Amino acid sequence: MGENLEKELLDKIKLVSPGTKLRKALDEIMDAQLGALIVFINEEEFKANLNVFQSGFKIDSPFSPEKLYELSKMDGAIVIDESITKIIAANIHLVPDPYIPTLETGTRHRTAERIAKQFNKMVIAISKRRNVVTLYYKDQKHTFEDMNFILTRVAQTINTLEKFRETFDKDLELLSFREIDANVTLDFVCEILARGVEIKNISNDVLVNIVELGNEGRLSSLRLREVLKDLNDVMILMIMDYSKKDLSEEEARTVLESMWELEHKLIFFARALGYEISNLHQVMETLIAPRGYRILRREVHIPVTVSQNLVKSFHTIGNLAKSDINRLEKVDGIGTKRAKTILHTLKNIKKKRG
Repeated sequence: MGENLEKELLDKIKLVSPGTKLRKALDEIMDAQLGALIVFINEEEFKANLNVFQSGFKIDSPFSPEKLYELSKMDGAIVIDESITKIIAANIHLVPDPYIPTLETGTRHRTAERIAKQFNKMVIAISKRRNVVTLYYKDQKHTFEDMNFILTRVAQTINTLEKFRETFDKDLELLSFREIDANVTLDFVCEILARGVEIKNISNDVLVNIVELGNEGRLSSLRLREVLKDLNDVMILMIMDYSKKDLSEEEARTVLESMWELEHKLIFFARALGYEISNLHQVMETLIAPRGYRILRREVHIPVTVSQNLVKSFHTIGNLAKSDINRLEKVDGIGTKRAKTILHTLKNIKKKRG
């Protein structure tokens, strides 16, 4: 799913999440074991397509959960404006384009999917038999699951993600030490990047469930935010440190975006960094020296422009660690105080592993 469409679908799921007026109405419909077909479309488009929206009668009334529930007792579709502020019509017979493909089997759900695709709108179908809410939007589909089941699954997934992030952060500490010690292999760097991608991809999957939980998912949302905190920034800086070519921050971000789609194979990550690698043995045997962007930004808190000046002068963080205050002061943007801070920080990194 494209990034923009994914965000749009999440926005639609939010409209149906617990705590909203729409969700209240849907819960009442399911509790009464009724079915429903609800189309969300602006009134102008509704009037312009009366060949699709046939029969029924005009409601033209402000939206309320109670009204929607009562109208669901009738046959036919209910039409609501996209802002969910007005019920436009009810008992509508829908006649979508029959040539629009659908994998659904039930009449209500086949119609819902075709209307969503034909008008690029949100359509909700409630199955009377299965008592399940299904949301269609454009060519996407999302089925809402039992709340208790979702809460349990989200909690378990975030527990796993927190452990992954803990390992990721520990590996970063070890990486910092190895960088100062000039003992970094390509496979170790690629393993950290691959773990970061794994964390992000699993987070994307659970995010849909958190959005679906609505106000029941606040704690989970906070926990997930903590897991993802600064993950992108760290990985961008790592790419700037270890790419074959010296990349700008924007170029590194482009490389990172390409990594989101990679399988967890170190050779793919090595190639994404620009290394001509043909087998895993080469990845494991290749020693690489970091430029130092990550440590300078995150440990010393130096602006990127000053970091670039240091990288141009010393090329690697290992060379920088062996330098002295006088040489550092010759770099544009580095005064005595900043030079002392840099050297002190690099020494402390090495002491932590001592």
